Amino acid sequence: MKAIRANIIIALAGGFTAGLVFGIFLPMLISAKSEQVVSYEEAAALFAAGNPEEAAAMEGDPEYGLTFEVLPGAKRYDGPALARSMPIETKEAWLSWMRNNRNDNPAFLEKRWALAQDFVLSSELKRPEDVRAFLLAPREHFVRSQNRGFEYADTWLSIGYGATITDPDVVAMMTTSLDIKSGDRVLEIGTGSGYQSAILSFLSQDVYTIEIIKPLYIETDKLYRDLEKSYPSYGGISRKLGDGYYGWEKYAPFDKIIVTCAIDHIPPPLLKQLKTGGIMVLPLGPPQRQYIMEVKKEVAEDGTITLNRRDVYNGLRVKFIPFRNEVGSSYSAAPAEE
Repeated sequence: MKAIRANIIIALAGGFTAGLVFGIFLPMLISAKSEQVVSYEEAAALFAAGNPEEAAAMEGDPEYGLTFEVLPGAKRYDGPALARSMPIETKEAWLSWMRNNRNDNPAFLEKRWALAQDFVLSSELKRPEDVRAFLLAPREHFVRSQNRGFEYADTWLSIGYGATITDPDVVAMMTTSLDIKSGDRVLEIGTGSGYQSAILSFLSQDVYTIEIIKPLYIETDKLYRDLEKSYPSYGGISRKLGDGYYGWEKYAPFDKIIVTCAIDHIPPPLLKQLKTGGIMVLPLGPPQRQYIMEVKKEVAEDGTITLNRRDVYNGLRVKFIPFRNEVGSSYSAAPAEE
């Protein structure tokens, strides 16, 4: 397994009464030997931010190590309703609506529109719902500072910790392939930058996401909180720090599951948590290259399970970071590339 060593700087900031402790992490790839993470108390201080109800919502999972859950309140913002109200017939109508109804940086709006139109022409965005969700998600907030200037470049970018933000065309294609309907419960494996979940929050009010890299989870959770005032649908995204291979059984079954890391098989727990008739989209194949597969689950009356697979790019190979467990080992049988 390849490990990327980087200096880890921990900045301790004293608090007023309890002395909250904040960890600042430079990019690193998790591994059993090199990983350094915040303690439960430090992470709790970050998450709670003065809110004892959120602190009480966290729980430890003794089997898979440290696990946190951040769940939204009973009242969730209706992101899909906002999306439906947005005009997309012309660029002028969309720009006018965005300027009057949203707080997005106007410098990025035309770039976002142009990228969406490219994906409509390539059929990577097919349904109007998916186009609207893509247009409402400000990618500029999820691209990390070291990649400023490439916010709407059609390429993957590093977000630190050995992780990446996926190419926007692949994000679009995977989103389209999910075919999310109103009321669907959606699970994402691999929160990463938070960009994919941001898009999902404008397609469903019932979005769950799991991240295994602790400092990345904390960083993206903070990003969601910082953006929530301007983008309230992010407050409805249920977040978990943990091993996504085992899904989130407490809230199963899920209508749709999206996996954003590479694996050479379909994780049985995820398949079990997928509803009959549900769709899972994932990069499937050995570490060297994968194919993005759409998997539909059907169950016969006798209990026989049938999986109908479709290669959404018709043979075009992609490459995602490996699906890893909590000690950094790949779940795929083949060794990772050096």
